[in-house]
Amino acid sequence: MMKKIAYLFAMIIAAISLAACNQQKDVVKDKPPITEPKGENPSKPEEPVTPEPEEKVYQNEVFKDVVVTETSDTLTITGKAQVFEGVFQYALYDGEKVVKESNYQTAGAPAWGEFKITFEKGLVSSTNAKFELFVYSAKDGSKINTLEIPISKP
Repeated sequence: MMKKIAYLFAMIIAAISLAACNQQKDVVKDKPPITEPKGENPSKPEEPVTPEPEEKVYQNEVFKDVVVTETSDTLTITGKAQVFEGVFQYALYDGEKVVKESNYQTAGAPAWGEFKITFEKGLVSSTNAKFELFVYSAKDGSKINTLEIPISKP
């Protein structure tokens, strides 16, 4: 008889414990954002908000997310390429004159390999400069998938 009472007592305690666990509620109080009313804090003058210039992104079938970043003396072109064996060519034109031309090796297709090409701003002196990314055709050696990026005069 004593075993039955102890067993019953253990069952009641277990039931109460489970019921207590199931009734816990997470209480989350949302705090309102802290804002200072305009004109009430003279120690902080309002700064005019100037919008960031939109970053121009260039792309075509084999080049994507191509962006030109400018520093005081260099221009950097970054992006991704999906090209056969990961090789593509690029050329910097100052007007009609090619001032820099080379190739770049990145991850081969079907992967999108990242690239970063940097050159000195001093190479560009005309107002109609451009940077070209392209691939030579295996069929006839012509330029294909050309992506032209205008370069502003420094």
